[in-house]
Amino acid sequence: MRVRGVSEGLTSVAERRERVTKRLVAGIDFGGTKIRTAIVDEVGNLVGEVAEEATGATRRPEQIADTMAATVRSAVRSAHLDVRDLEGVGVGSPGPLDLTTGTLLSPPNLPTMWGYPLSAELRARLGVPVRVNNDGNCFALGEAVFGSGRDARIVVGVTLGTGFGCGIVVERKIFEGATGTAAEVWCSPYREATFEEYGSARGLVRCYRRISGFEAEGQEIFRRAQAGETAAVEAWREYGTHLGIILSYLVNILDPDAIVVGGSVAAGWGFFADPALRSLRANVNPRPREHVRLVKASLGDLAGVLGAAALFLADPATAA
Repeated sequence: MRVRGVSEGLTSVAERRERVTKRLVAGIDFGGTKIRTAIVDEVGNLVGEVAEEATGATRRPEQIADTMAATVRSAVRSAHLDVRDLEGVGVGSPGPLDLTTGTLLSPPNLPTMWGYPLSAELRARLGVPVRVNNDGNCFALGEAVFGSGRDARIVVGVTLGTGFGCGIVVERKIFEGATGTAAEVWCSPYREATFEEYGSARGLVRCYRRISGFEAEGQEIFRRAQAGETAAVEAWREYGTHLGIILSYLVNILDPDAIVVGGSVAAGWGFFADPALRSLRANVNPRPREHVRLVKASLGDLAGVLGAAALFLADPATAA
């Protein structure tokens, strides 16, 4: 078990009593490659250390659930707490999911866990309430509660990486839709392809190929733009223009206060944000044109953990 971060430590029984009067939730960022868990308080501070383990996605689902539970216990120990001190455990997981039961349906990067009742299995192992939601929803919720969207009423969170993830948060609550699949816009048509084909890292690669005539991965295009290569800089601008048009559909439907952008592609924010905002404003209705904010995510690699914890902490009804 790998643990990282700085433990706050407990110096007295009184300090522990003071800590457990706070709302404490374990947030699990569950992916096909790794599991990262931390204890989070009601204002988004990490208590103790981040526990991390490899997922081992080809293992039996029971083994993966055992590993997830072990990361919770490790994070709890690092904070000198007990699992019983937790209000619950929140999990941000790849989808699709049955959000009512917390069951994984058919996540492509977790092939052995199709149909696995993750919420019930973790609760059986840990003895505390468990909430499971889509990782894109958790990203949006974390940024709405603790990050760049915390002063906004309606937040759209977008993750740009190998795919195009999206989540909608209204007054600190995830909008899930009638079937739990709201904001699954990646497959929506754009030009001859989809939102994902133009809005993910593949879209940047596509722009660079068209402009330069050469192939390069997203990180390499970023490095070349930093070095001042004209084709790379222009590819980022063209990518931003496409992204702004894609986001304009969401603005015209949802009229959000803020769109928060994260994911690996957001590293190029300085190259694509301005053209994205210009094309967004050129394609939305007059009233939201000057209202909506396009902002970069601020939670970094803790977005998944904090968003998962926010499945409890965003809801005042669960407060002690």
